[in-house]
Amino acid sequence: MESIFIPNEILRVFKKAFPQVNLADVEWSWEVPAKIYEADFELDGTEYEVEITVTGHLLLTEKEISYSDTPKVVTTALGEYFPDHAVEGVCQVDYSNGDTSYEFALINAATGAAFEVHFREDGLFILSGEDL
Repeated sequence: MESIFIPNEILRVFKKAFPQVNLADVEWSWEVPAKIYEADFELDGTEYEVEITVTGHLLLTEKEISYSDTPKVVTTALGEYFPDHAVEGVCQVDYSNGDTSYEFALINAATGAAFEVHFREDGLFILSGEDL
């Protein structure tokens, strides 16, 4: 993976949000080239992904959670929309505006196709696709 330069302002925003994370343990990349930095790291055994704009705005924090920690309204909606799919992973996505969504990595039981889906915290289906 190509290394990118991370300006001090971006590092300050990250450290303010995650002061306990050692910067040497963070893998940086572009979510959107020249617009949004992405920081991947592990904290207390949990995988995180953080997106920060080039202007220093923390857009979102995504963390892996267990299926059992997902709100019932969301898992019920997931089962209604995708009844014949296996859940490979779940992430909670907390946005800077206070909204929360849940991202599921799914496998279609019939075809084996892998894809991701997002649901709002109230169970509303948002979108599906690859590598959301």
